[in-house]
Amino acid sequence: MGTNHLFHDREGMLRGNIFDVTVERLRTFIDSGILSAGDKLPSERELGEQLGVSRSILREALRVVESQGLITMVQGKGAYIRKPGLRTVIEPVQRLMRDGSITLGNLMQARAIIEPEVAKVASLNVTEAQIVKLEQDCRDMVKFLDFPEKYLQADKRFHSRLAEATGNPVLVIMMWPLLNLFAGFVPCFMSGQGLPSESLQPTGSYLMRLKTVIRRMLKN
Repeated sequence: MGTNHLFHDREGMLRGNIFDVTVERLRTFIDSGILSAGDKLPSERELGEQLGVSRSILREALRVVESQGLITMVQGKGAYIRKPGLRTVIEPVQRLMRDGSITLGNLMQARAIIEPEVAKVASLNVTEAQIVKLEQDCRDMVKFLDFPEKYLQADKRFHSRLAEATGNPVLVIMMWPLLNLFAGFVPCFMSGQGLPSESLQPTGSYLMRLKTVIRRMLKN
């Protein structure tokens, strides 16, 4: 079934903030049920044309929708519909983030507590193929410390893989809200509003500790 009818009211774009309306239209499309979990969204070009917005606005809107747990962005492949189960975990925390009850510092502290334990469990179950990918993600994070958007993409890949390597779906569910909410701060990083570049630096030493865990995996 086509998707054009979901985006026909372009005059609505003029009545509200273009970015906010784009996010809402994407959510409406995803919730319509036309596509099932695992299905791929139309290409950025097609979505942009149907919504009447630029690629840059569309990409930011897709990032927000991903942070809400509705889609998964796969680099070089596109966006895919996620299973609805994680939305019930992510959305309440997102509301707290939007009203300022949750800060970036809160997220970083929670991750610093949870992720080393996830790494310990992963070290008992990780496969050689997963280790190779985790090491590449580590290298990418170090490489992109001065490039916030690329760094955060690599960070999300690494920690998603680490959670999956535990073989425990509960740990995966626990990690997803943290990772998606953290990614929701990307616009702040890119604009520099309230988040100086130094805010990424503590993550460098934290990353070194996680790399130590990966080295132990290789030795065992």
